[in-house]
Parts: sequence; C-alpha cells; structure tokens
Amino acid sequence: MSRHWLSAVTYGMIAAIIIVLASAFLLASLLRFTSYAETNGSILPIIISIVALFIGGVISGSKMKEKGLLIGAITGLAYCLFSLFFQYLGLDQHPSLNQYLFFVANIAAASLGGAIGVNLFALKH
Repeated sequence: MSRHWLSAVTYGMIAAIIIVLASAFLLASLLRFTSYAETNGSILPIIISIVALFIGGVISGSKMKEKGLLIGAITGLAYCLFSLFFQYLGLDQHPSLNQYLFFVANIAAASLGGAIGVNLFALKH
C-alpha cells in the first residue's frame, strides 16, 4: 500500500463531512421552520452518519482501487476519531457505551462502502 491511501482516506473523509454538514443544515432548517420536533427523529442523525460514511467509504475505495475493506475501515476510524476528539476536546463530553457501538457501526458501514467502491468502478476486461 503506497502513500496513495492517505489521499483516498482524505477524499472519503471530506465527502462524509460534507454530507453530514449538509444534512445537519437541512435538519436544523426543518426543526426551525416546521412543526417537526426533535424527539420525532432521534434515529435520523444516526442513519445520516452511517449513510455518509458508507458513501465516504465508496469514494475512498474507488480512489484506492484495492484493499477496499481496509481503506474503508481506516476512513471510518479517522472519522470516528475526529468526532471523538471534537466531542471530548471541543464540547468536554465523555463518550458513552452507546457512542462506542455507534462508532463500530460507522466503521462497518465505511468498510462495506470501501469494498463496494473498489469493485464498483473496476474495469471489465
């Protein structure tokens, strides 16, 4: 595995972060301008994060073109570490057991996306 993996992980991370930020903006707008209550969609941010990491894994796997499970897992782990550091250092909150299970689900989604991304854009002979 050459240094190309860092570029692939960066592309996947950027894609996942952009998707999460755009979704957060849409959810905040939905909460502000409609009668939609925060308690109605407690599972929605979890689903958005998993989908964003799946797409980030697909992008990193397609950029790397090999070892999709590994590059997807690295992308998911990097995103989870970024989230954990932001939560711990920026918000001064300690993660719970549920949060760690959520991180495992995110890494699994990114790994699956990486495996699909490697094979999705493979050249057919």
